[in-house]
Amino acid sequence: MNKIKYITLLLAGILIFSCSVDYEENPNEPTEVPTNGIFTYVQKELMDDTRDEWWSGRQALLWVQYWNQVNYTEEDGFSYRETVNLGGWDDLYGEAQDLIDVIQINEDEATSGNASAYGSNANQIAACRIMLVYIYQQAVEVWGDVPYWSYGSDNDTFQANSLESDGISAAVYASQEDIYVDMLKELDEAFEQIDEDETVMEGDLFYDGDAKQWKKFANSLRLRIANRIKGVYDTDAIMEECAVTRADYLFTSNDDSPGVSYEDSETNGAPMYLAFNVENRTDFAPSMSFVELLQGKRGPFGLVDPRLDIFVADNDNGDKVGIPLTSSNDEVAAFIYESLPGDAVLSSTYTEYYMEYAEVCFIMSEYNGWDQTWYEAGVRASMDKWGVADADIDAYIDALPAASEETVMMQKYIALYMQPYEAWAEYRRTGYPNTLIKPYETYDYTYPTESGDVKETFTFTPEEALTDLPARNGYLLNEYSVNATNVANAASAIGGDVQDTDLWWME
Repeated sequence: MNKIKYITLLLAGILIFSCSVDYEENPNEPTEVPTNGIFTYVQKELMDDTRDEWWSGRQALLWVQYWNQVNYTEEDGFSYRETVNLGGWDDLYGEAQDLIDVIQINEDEATSGNASAYGSNANQIAACRIMLVYIYQQAVEVWGDVPYWSYGSDNDTFQANSLESDGISAAVYASQEDIYVDMLKELDEAFEQIDEDETVMEGDLFYDGDAKQWKKFANSLRLRIANRIKGVYDTDAIMEECAVTRADYLFTSNDDSPGVSYEDSETNGAPMYLAFNVENRTDFAPSMSFVELLQGKRGPFGLVDPRLDIFVADNDNGDKVGIPLTSSNDEVAAFIYESLPGDAVLSSTYTEYYMEYAEVCFIMSEYNGWDQTWYEAGVRASMDKWGVADADIDAYIDALPAASEETVMMQKYIALYMQPYEAWAEYRRTGYPNTLIKPYETYDYTYPTESGDVKETFTFTPEEALTDLPARNGYLLNEYSVNATNVANAASAIGGDVQDTDLWWME
């Protein structure tokens, strides 16, 4: 466990639990960190780490062209920083270890009694299993075969987060197929493990400990993962169980979406608020392709999206202009008309969601043969989440083209705004959105200026010699130093440690 994290938790524990401290002990030196303190720390820290200007802003947000950079274009062109790659790995595996610690505290006879004060032991374990799946899903979809840990499996390749005292000093990389199959099993078992008559976790940031809500999260996340791999693995029975048998345990409104709401402060504000307003990293702007999609100039809709005013701020001339993808830093730096992200997106009190009801609606539309009702429900849910007026939602939906693979997936892309790793995964699975500027593409861009419309021609020349978006990140250079045999075996198993090696479910 990271000692810095423990210090943070101890300080938080003093404030949160001071009313119940036994003052016969020194309250500044507690002998046991409350499990709910660790758990709520992970709920928030995972969003801090994965939705910030580094892991999100310098990689997936750029690659799926929600945003692009206004000064330095190397990462727009798929050249990621090794420090960011390492930071993401350390964050994901560090927070996984925190959850494993909570599981072990709840299982150890010496500590489980005290832990039960914050929620039933079984429910705490189940919630950690759900969160672990969420974490490992992101890891496997960034790198491919990765070290993996499972609560309920005896697969001897699942060695992540194991201690040297267990005889493992360098974890092997489990296969993607084994990981996905186990994640589906873990979510099913966690669903069954939760007792709805008991609190899950005191201080739970998602649902205030509501057990049925946690079962909804488990089932909805399981539906997502089953849908992801259905092209290479038979998940028909699993999807039917999630969507039909357990339909009462799917998200049914935005109230079900698990998220972390931040506070209006310069210390605990939302990640992108801190980036733009505290760290002054105004390095990003909404991309040209995304702005034109919302304006109805690009893509299948031909409509001005009511979320445009929310997602994209006016520039100094009162216009909404996306930043183009170009061939050089000099070329993009010379472009001076880009808009910033909208105020709601950069709000200190922004809510970062793990998964949304709108996403479930679009999965259900796909599951039911591109169903119109679920399609419209997904659009409505997304717009309602962002505060679009009911009349504007109705008018937009009435004018939409009918549900199809293209229209459903394009609306899903819009709804996943600011959740770029899920959007990246869905692009790799389906090829949508089909509105992105592709490598080596030359295109015309007409945009408003104070002197009238200007038309320019740009060519997107990526830093890395790819013909499409990256399929994955390369393995860490650090792993080649400290875990050389296992990472080399993994690179060979997946077909090469390069950015255009397809993930298992892309084949």
